[in-house]
Amino acid sequence: MMRRKDENSRRDANLDFSSNQRLKGENTRRDTHHGFSSNQRLKGEDAIKLLSENTDEAEIYFSIHHSNSLGIRKGEIDVFKENVASGYGIRVIKDKKMGFLYTNSLDLDDIERVLKIARVSERDEFLSLPEMDDHNYRDSRENFDPGIKDVTPETALESVSQLLESCEDYNVNPATGGISWSYSKVQIWNSHGVYGVDRSSACMCHLSTVKGGREPATGFYYDISRSFDLDFFKIGETASRLARDSIDAKRIGTLDTTLVLKPHAVGELLENVLIPSFNADNVQRGRSVLKGRVGEKVFSENLDIVDDGTLKDGIYTSKFDGEGEKTKKTALVDRGILRGYLFDTYTANKGGVESTGNAQRDSYSALPSVGPSNFVIKGKSGDRGLETKGLVVYGLIGAHTANPITGDFSVETRNAFLNGEPVKKAILSGNVFELLNKIEGFGKDVKQVSSIMTPSIEFSDVRVVS
Repeated sequence: MMRRKDENSRRDANLDFSSNQRLKGENTRRDTHHGFSSNQRLKGEDAIKLLSENTDEAEIYFSIHHSNSLGIRKGEIDVFKENVASGYGIRVIKDKKMGFLYTNSLDLDDIERVLKIARVSERDEFLSLPEMDDHNYRDSRENFDPGIKDVTPETALESVSQLLESCEDYNVNPATGGISWSYSKVQIWNSHGVYGVDRSSACMCHLSTVKGGREPATGFYYDISRSFDLDFFKIGETASRLARDSIDAKRIGTLDTTLVLKPHAVGELLENVLIPSFNADNVQRGRSVLKGRVGEKVFSENLDIVDDGTLKDGIYTSKFDGEGEKTKKTALVDRGILRGYLFDTYTANKGGVESTGNAQRDSYSALPSVGPSNFVIKGKSGDRGLETKGLVVYGLIGAHTANPITGDFSVETRNAFLNGEPVKKAILSGNVFELLNKIEGFGKDVKQVSSIMTPSIEFSDVRVVS
């Protein structure tokens, strides 16, 4: 249950804070509790002490996110944006009832309100927070490049010039694109003694290009890193080359062929249609075809999948997850055999297992939920000439429309080539679990696409309609 910090909710708070003292909303603003006035800002460690005295379990999650972006439209700088977002998420459990709110600052009014929310919430026996078990994390900077704080708009403009340099060489027009860079700090406290600080940074760049002609062709490419060290020229060159090479595309009718999905295409498809099947919440709710199949061969024996929150230089690597649980390396598929699912504390309690450290938060304003960290796909290394054999697809359109419950999908290819010749609007339809039983080999071009770390993958006998 989630509520914003507002004046209306302050007027009806009337909650016990100790056996001989009560706080009464607006009427108690001049009162103190442990030396704090009701509207005095609290530090996280002070707030967790107060909450611990009045709840069975409590958690405070703080994050501050600095982001900058430089947008490109029609080859010109569109807009520069700079933003800082920070705040606290407060979660309490009392008699197996949960209260949650988020706020930009901490004070006694927030403590009153979150306790009140808990008192009127429904009881849930599976609610709990991670307990102290080597769950104290020093201020981690392993995923943070301090140099990213020093990147200026002028530096970004120089990088944009590199990004666009190839457009003229390939005689294409830049359509949209941009460079963004950010850095964040997360802190978490809970009443069981869990405490952690983690810092991270990231830089992302993308470019979409257009090649004119009777039927214009487009190209797209992007990359991401923990540092401001991307090869901006290569990103622009790849997007420009794909647009140029996709001109005069032809329809190929209907055929069954070898299919090679490049890393971007693999990531776009599997993030939408496969990853949700490993989510323990979906499994427990009967929304995954993988339910009850641990130990079964579900995929090609060539396929291994690991979710690795500890992966060096991984974009989603961290010391702890969104509720303070230590991140782990979790085997999900081993030689095609399903080995397990992804759990946070709640779903682990429900399933009678341990959390895999996969509680994710979009921000301080959201409750944690199950999500992947670095979803690593691997198998036998490819030496089969994946670049030229069959239909090679660099990207997909419409993967978000796939059915994550059944695994069914129907997507349009973007920058696809059959034996080196450009293909016009090819449609791939099928079921992801059937597709992943047709794996023939893997490329060596491993790349992280959002949460998925993958090489190119070659599949046999796939139906294509164009």
